Amino acid sequence: MAKLCTECLWKGEDWIAVPLYAERTSTVPEHINDDTRYKLIIVDKGRLKIISGDKTLDVEAPSIVMLSQKDKIKVKILKPLKLEILYFHPSAVREDFVFERIDKDGFKDRYGQLIYQDYLLIESFTSIKPFTDRVIPLGHYTVARVKNLFSSCESELAGQKDEFWPCRSRSYFMEILFFINYSLLNAFPEEEESREVQERKEFASICEYLNENIEEKITLEKITSRFHINRNKLNDLFMKNTSMTCLSYLEGLRMDLAKIFLVKTALPVSEVSARVGFTDPVYFTKVFKKIYGKTPTEFRRS
Repeated sequence: MAKLCTECLWKGEDWIAVPLYAERTSTVPEHINDDTRYKLIIVDKGRLKIISGDKTLDVEAPSIVMLSQKDKIKVKILKPLKLEILYFHPSAVREDFVFERIDKDGFKDRYGQLIYQDYLLIESFTSIKPFTDRVIPLGHYTVARVKNLFSSCESELAGQKDEFWPCRSRSYFMEILFFINYSLLNAFPEEEESREVQERKEFASICEYLNENIEEKITLEKITSRFHINRNKLNDLFMKNTSMTCLSYLEGLRMDLAKIFLVKTALPVSEVSARVGFTDPVYFTKVFKKIYGKTPTEFRRS
C-alpha cells in the first residue's frame, strides 16, 4: 500500500509528514480504496465506469470525482485515462478533524459557525453525501483552473524549495476546495429555459469566472465585455442574488480566501495578497482592515 502523505526531504529538519499526496496516473491504482484518505480525482482524459455499492456511473472527461474514506469502488476503463489524484486526510483542513467526528451529521449545531465553515470545504467528500452527488462534470475553463491548482500543489509537495512548502502546498489544496465550493457546487442544474432560470445560469457563470480568475485583475469592463451585459444589469443581477454589487461580491470572495490562507498557512502577507488578486500588499492590508477591523497580521495572530 502506498504511503499517502508527503514527507520532508530536507536533511536535519524534524518536520512531520504533510497529509497530502499528489499522483498522476493512466490507471486506477489499488489504493484508490484506501480507508485513511479522501480522494479528489480529476478525470483529465478518457472515460470510465464506476461501481459503488448499487450505484453505477459513467464518468467522462473532464470531470472530478470526490471519494470518501468509506467508498469502495470498482472501475472499468472505457477509454484510455489520464488522471490527477490528490489524497488527503481531513486534518489537512483543520488539525482536529478526524473521520469519526466528521461522519456524524449535524456538524453546524454541535461545533459552531467557524468550525462549520471549515467542515463545508470537505463536506462533499464525506460518506454523508450521496455518491452520485460527488461526481461533477467540468467545463473547459473550469478544468484548466482545477488542473493548475493541482499542479501548483504537486510542485510544492515535490520540490520543497523553501521552508514555506508545507503551508504553500496546503494553500493550493485549500484553494481547490474553495473553488469547488464557491464555483462548482453552486452551479445550477439544467431546467426549462425560463427567464428566471436564464438569469440564474448567467449569475452562476459570472461567479464561476470570478472564482477561476481570482488572482487576476478583474474590472467591470472585462466582465461586461465577456458576458455581453451592461453595468446596470450586472449589478442588478448581483444585488438580486447576493444583496451586493458585482465588485463587492468579488472583494468578499477574495477576502474569504485570504482569511483561509492567513489562518491555515504561514504564507507571508505579500504572497497572500498576490494570491487573492491584490498586486499592492499595502492596499490589500487597507481593504482587509476596513472590512475586519484588523490588519492581516493582527487577524492571523488573533
